[in-house]
Amino acid sequence: MNLRWRMQDRSRGLRTTTVSALLILGAVTGCGADEAGQAGAEPMFGGLTDSCAQVAQPAMGAIRAYTGDLFSDTVEFEDESAGLSRPERPVKVCTAEYQKIQPWSAGAPLHRTITLSFSLRLGDDGVEATERHFDRALADTKGSVTTGLGDESFESWGAPDDTALSAFRKSNVYVSVAVFGSNMSDREGISGPRAGRSEVEPGARAIAEALAADLGAVLTLN
Repeated sequence: MNLRWRMQDRSRGLRTTTVSALLILGAVTGCGADEAGQAGAEPMFGGLTDSCAQVAQPAMGAIRAYTGDLFSDTVEFEDESAGLSRPERPVKVCTAEYQKIQPWSAGAPLHRTITLSFSLRLGDDGVEATERHFDRALADTKGSVTTGLGDESFESWGAPDDTALSAFRKSNVYVSVAVFGSNMSDREGISGPRAGRSEVEPGARAIAEALAADLGAVLTLN
């Protein structure tokens, strides 16, 4: 097995573990029965795109800036959201892997995996339901409340794959960006240590900021 395939197999395994965790902690938190809510604030959004290319488009500038030499126009975001949506809650989860194995330089970025998640709640109680979704995700990820994104936001860091998560709620949509990766080791062709918090957290935040600035490119207004 050549070098490229050894690294791709390693990256795929890491992505599978991380995406599985994100589906539990992020985009589909609260898949169980919600408490009945009463109509309150009018939901801002009424529809969610079915295209991962469209989901990622508002953030591509931030993604290019963050990934740097790893970036490639040939990399596409793949749809990871099959079976997650319900009529009252459209969900879109899109993941891309950016990696570069040549030239090899110990300690340099080897790969970064980026997952973009949108969970829209429809109906008269859509805002209240999304608020509950946000609160559960914040608790489940043991996140820290932040400001400056949407109506409310938080960031988290940790298991299972040293993943940085930046999430926010705007009216009746919950959005999260997760980033993790690894760096090159001293031995060419062998994945080195996981990327540290200072290496992935700024990327998650910058990409979330880009999405928050152009939600209209992904969602339709009521």
